[in-house]
Amino acid sequence: MFMGVSLSVSAQQGLQINDIFEGVVVPKQAIKESLIKGDGLEDYGLKVLHTAKFTADNTQREVTELLFTEDMEERVSDDNSNMEMESRNGHLYYAIVQLKDKPKGTHRYICYQCKEQGENFNMTVVYMEGSASLSDLRKTFKKK
Repeated sequence: MFMGVSLSVSAQQGLQINDIFEGVVVPKQAIKESLIKGDGLEDYGLKVLHTAKFTADNTQREVTELLFTEDMEERVSDDNSNMEMESRNGHLYYAIVQLKDKPKGTHRYICYQCKEQGENFNMTVVYMEGSASLSDLRKTFKKK
């Protein structure tokens, strides 16, 4: 149990979205979380894939969106070549962003998806790291 918690903290440590994974935005028990590390991801050019899925009310969606957009400031470049994003009615609905690399050239990415479901929102936030390029990830994880 302790090892799972320490892995959770280390994967996206230093990012605002870490609050989501830690249960600050929605209760931890309401999050469907998966953390995959190691050889099982090498076919995708990844070393870490950390996903949080949850249902959010409007306030929780706004906080999640704010945390994600704050982390977007750490992207590789300001010319938007290392990100794709879809917004509607002033809200973010989809994004994949390449952050500044970790030491030794490991690429880092954050992803965001928000789908309306009645008065609530199905949210997915993902942190990934590895050697994959943004182009590789676009092919692997096609937007639905």
